[in-house]
Amino acid sequence: MAKTKKIRLDSLQWRPHPELIRLCSEDKLKPSAMPDLQFLSFEQLQCLLDTSPIPVITSPTPNEYYLLTAMPLLTLLLSHPENHKLTASIVIYTNIELILCTLAIIRPALFYPEYKQLPEILHGRLNNAKLMGLTVPTQKQLSKLSHVSPSAIRRAKD
Repeated sequence: MAKTKKIRLDSLQWRPHPELIRLCSEDKLKPSAMPDLQFLSFEQLQCLLDTSPIPVITSPTPNEYYLLTAMPLLTLLLSHPENHKLTASIVIYTNIELILCTLAIIRPALFYPEYKQLPEILHGRLNNAKLMGLTVPTQKQLSKLSHVSPSAIRRAKD
C-alpha cells in the first residue's frame, strides 16, 4: 500500500531510480530548452503540482527519494522564482516493479492517442476558452510550452 505525503517542492531531494534509468535507456527523446513559465501564476503552478502526484520510493540516503517516472515538470517548476511556495504530493511506493511497468509502459500507451493529437486539441480548447471569456495563454506561449511551432496549433484537417 502506498503512502502519500505533502512536502515543499524546494525541499524535495530526488533523483531517477536506477531501474527507471535502465528501463528508459533506449528512449530517443532529446532534451529541449526549458520553456519560460513566468507568465503562469502561483495558483496555476500549484494546480499543476496538485494534479501530478510524484511517485517515489525511499532512497537509502535520508530525506532523499528515487523518482519512479520521468517528471520534467519538476525541473520546470523548480526553475520558477516562486518554487519555494509550492507544495508537492509524493506517493511513496514499495512494489517498484509493478509501478515502473505501469508508469513507464502502460501509462504512455494509454495516453498516446490523446497526445498524438495535442496541437489540434490545444487549438480547439484555446478557441473555446476565448469564446468563454477565460484568461488563457497566447498561442505563442502554448507553442513554447509544448515545443511545437505556433502554426502547428491549428484545426485538424477533416
